[in-house]
Amino acid sequence: MGLLRYMALFRQAPCSSLAIMRANPGDEMNFEYLDEFVHLAHSLSFRRTAEHFFVSRSVISRHMTALEESLGALLFVRDTHGVELTDAGEVFLQEAQSLLRGWNLAQERVKAVSGTGDKLVRIGYLRNGARPFLVRFVNSMAKEHPNIRLSLLCMKYGELRQALEERSVDVAIGMNVDSSISSNYRSTPIYRDHFVIACNRANPLASMTDGITVDDLRDQRLLIPDSYLSSGLAEGIRPFVDDETLAEADELYMDMDLLYLKLRTENCVAFVSDMNASMFDGTLSILPIRDMDFCFDISAFYHDEFTGEVYEACRRTFEDCRRTLTDEEPVSLHWVQE
Repeated sequence: MGLLRYMALFRQAPCSSLAIMRANPGDEMNFEYLDEFVHLAHSLSFRRTAEHFFVSRSVISRHMTALEESLGALLFVRDTHGVELTDAGEVFLQEAQSLLRGWNLAQERVKAVSGTGDKLVRIGYLRNGARPFLVRFVNSMAKEHPNIRLSLLCMKYGELRQALEERSVDVAIGMNVDSSISSNYRSTPIYRDHFVIACNRANPLASMTDGITVDDLRDQRLLIPDSYLSSGLAEGIRPFVDDETLAEADELYMDMDLLYLKLRTENCVAFVSDMNASMFDGTLSILPIRDMDFCFDISAFYHDEFTGEVYEACRRTFEDCRRTLTDEEPVSLHWVQE
């Protein structure tokens, strides 16, 4: 299939920048052009791009000119000082990379269905939720099921739900905090986690090693997960924290790296999951919460059409991960319950 026809099928968006492309008579527009364009956009060297694809520089130049003529816009500025991307080139780079990912995934899916290639499983996951076991899962699948390929994509909670609904992923690894997900999809629980409080060791709360209560948080600068980017965590916290405490939590964190930086450099406290507390490497105080049950499950969810031997292989491997996590260390390491 030619590039332009695939673009039309892939985007279905007549107003897209890609929709204005037109092939000149006799030009065979194909995905090699996009591969070459992406490489050139990153290397900014016709020589290195030509060497990478084992062709001459004139071939790369001719293909880039064909792309520019089809788009009706310059993608590169070429002069004696070198090569630079134009603004249009920057935009097209994002589109080209997206198209290549879609094309590669389409080929893998067709091969998997037709039996001419390895079977492919598309897995979307929450980064922090999957952190404790994802390496173990991938290594185990590669060892026990070498004919199954994994396509992994880190997603936000809302994106993960949408991907599962649209069946753009076969497996979604996330928090079991939404009844619409837990009741509508098959799932394999992997581990149970709960929220604890993290704070700087200089914070007065750090001495309360037996645990704290919500009342202890009222005079603290409290960080909570951003409800858009980390809505799973936010939904898990809000039912257990009263409005007065939430009203004082006027700062949000969007990822664990930013959270760690704030906790190390500023006088604040935050809800974090116990299983991810180990990433702080003992540099912060981790305090149990005594007066409420903050437990939640991390599970693998499957859409209805994901069945057969590939589904069974994934399910068994997730169960092996669960047993290994349970044997290694109780999840309730910091858990105190009155």
